Amino acid sequence: MRALTALLKREYLEHRGAFLYAPTVVLIIIAGAILFAALAGNADFSVLGGDVPVGIQLYRIGIGGAFFFWSGYLLIALFFYFADSFSADRRNNALLFWKSMPQSDLKILTSKALSALTIFLALILGFALLTAILAYPLLVIAASRHTFIVAPAPSEALADFVQMSVVGVVYLVLTLLWYAPALAWVAGLSTLFQRWSIPLAALIPGTVMLLEYMNSLRGPGIPRPIAGFLDWRFEGFPDEARAATLLLVDPDGGPFALVELMLSEIDWLHMALGLIFSAAIVYLASEYRRRRIEA
Repeated sequence: MRALTALLKREYLEHRGAFLYAPTVVLIIIAGAILFAALAGNADFSVLGGDVPVGIQLYRIGIGGAFFFWSGYLLIALFFYFADSFSADRRNNALLFWKSMPQSDLKILTSKALSALTIFLALILGFALLTAILAYPLLVIAASRHTFIVAPAPSEALADFVQMSVVGVVYLVLTLLWYAPALAWVAGLSTLFQRWSIPLAALIPGTVMLLEYMNSLRGPGIPRPIAGFLDWRFEGFPDEARAATLLLVDPDGGPFALVELMLSEIDWLHMALGLIFSAAIVYLASEYRRRRIEA
């Protein structure tokens, strides 16, 4: 357990730039941009057609948008993390050090995968919560500058912050688990091809989809199973129209109804199969390192 803790700490120290420093800069930029927009006395809201959500609904949209943005940041950052981390120690001679330790390749690669599910997820979750907290004072400032915007009372905002934070946490965790196979895919390619894993992660499935498309030109009704599966897998969840309706139309049950919506729309069988696929990639990558890569 101590060895695993040390490995997790190592991953944090080596990659805190992408998961701590860079998000801090992004958060400052976002806060500054929204503050500037809120203070702009001549802001033009005519593009909204006069239909501007007010009060708690606007605050919910802000919190939901914060978690949606940071979930995207997490997935992008983890994509580049896994595209490099499974092979980075081969470039800086660290592999010689780790192979001299009584730690298996499986434990080392497992620590990298667990870092994504624990440390890096927790860091980005913290930034999402900070963004949600900042949304309220910025909304109050906007309400003081624009009379058609109504900020919720502090007590009401606090209650909704707690509820929407639960929704956001569930969304962030489920999103990471749902897209874990894509991250494992680029990690496995990284073990084989190192930095070429980034273009190959898109080139290989793109080539297969192109071949399927060319085959479908032979006549109508020819299926494209891989393209269809990938399209479905990357659609994400939940249904945006239903989620927006819950936030804007149902002011009482909206937040927790969103959790029910997400849980009901997930294909749990494919979720489990994706996680099994991800674990298998980590195991196979560790076996490749153990058997084929000489320290």
